[in-house]
Amino acid sequence: MLEKTKGIVLNNTNFRDNSVISHIYTEKFGRQSYILHGVRNQKGVVRPSHIMPLNLLDIVVYHKSSSQIQQIKELRCDPILQSVHFNVYKNSIALFVAEVLSAVLREEETNPQMFQFLTHFIHILDLEEGRVANYPSYFLIQLSRYLGFYPKGNFTENSIFNLVEGVFMEEAVAGDMCLSTSESALWWQIMNSNIDTWSETVVKPEIRSTLLAHLLSYFEIHGLHGHKIKSHLVLKEVLR
Repeated sequence: MLEKTKGIVLNNTNFRDNSVISHIYTEKFGRQSYILHGVRNQKGVVRPSHIMPLNLLDIVVYHKSSSQIQQIKELRCDPILQSVHFNVYKNSIALFVAEVLSAVLREEETNPQMFQFLTHFIHILDLEEGRVANYPSYFLIQLSRYLGFYPKGNFTENSIFNLVEGVFMEEAVAGDMCLSTSESALWWQIMNSNIDTWSETVVKPEIRSTLLAHLLSYFEIHGLHGHKIKSHLVLKEVLR
């Protein structure tokens, strides 16, 4: 059955000589795998530039609920991203975001609100002309909301955040991983900032790196399904 939907490219796997299996998070069908023929052929209709990570797509697909690999009839980028793939800072963030999404998004689970959030985040990242170093931490905090483990409770003067329980509390639980009070305050600040105010907040590179490491630990506990994220090491070097 022919269906039309929007999609976000996660990653691609080479298949045979000129074909690619593109893993795409779609608005209508959740995460899907699509085979694209002739991608690495100069005469191919779909070019590698069309399926770069985080590209926003309009696609017409032959959807079969019983099939693990679907087929695409028509594909176009909408809108065409202007800077994400050409700016070294933004591109490193895009690869990080795509890796996280590849790990946390399960097959065929649809979430219109999350799809809208992701689309908006990619738009804003593409248009941003100022600082982008704080974008990864904002992305992870907000993504946890749609995955069902957004931090609970409220920060007070002496609060600490418990990574295992996912809640702000007044004292640590033996054996649990907890942030310091200052780290918990920064965590709370992100939760209560929009992307504009948080992107303009000055955070020392070493603190930003530690914060991102804590966020990834939180995701490992609650949402990465055993996956280990590696691209944050590139972020550490690039976003100094």
